[in-house]
Amino acid sequence: MRTGFISVVLLSLAACGQTTVNTGIESGTRVNIPFTPDVSINEVMVAQIDHAAHFIWDAADPDRALADVEWQEAEHHAIQIISSRSALSMGGTGVNDAMWIVQQFWRNYVNQMNVAGLLALSSARAQDRDGLAQAADLLVESCEGCHQQFKPTIPTEGFSHPH
Repeated sequence: MRTGFISVVLLSLAACGQTTVNTGIESGTRVNIPFTPDVSINEVMVAQIDHAAHFIWDAADPDRALADVEWQEAEHHAIQIISSRSALSMGGTGVNDAMWIVQQFWRNYVNQMNVAGLLALSSARAQDRDGLAQAADLLVESCEGCHQQFKPTIPTEGFSHPH
């Protein structure tokens, strides 16, 4: 009985290795798949964006010398901000998420945050303090404008990040 089971598993594995699936999608083609995160926009903001933004704001301080590792951290935090765009655009489990994502002002703030993240990324890679400062300023504008309109009280949903 055990030998039969092993034989079936081995045959299945061999068959899997020889099977090709034609998806009808050319290599390199982007496919958008409907997806709703399992967390709220607020949780993404607090756990990912807030932490990353504070690092970029601190790193942009002209009186602070940055070591190579801190420039790399600025790069990583910029990537966090850039990658958050999708979650902020799709919404999640928060009570206001579905209402926020359909509003043009919301999308404008998300796009402005993304532009700031892209500028922070290119500036961190070039170790350009002036560019990083511009990114930090743009990030402040985006965050403050969005919070004034959509989230005037902090914390919301009982989720906050200690600094």
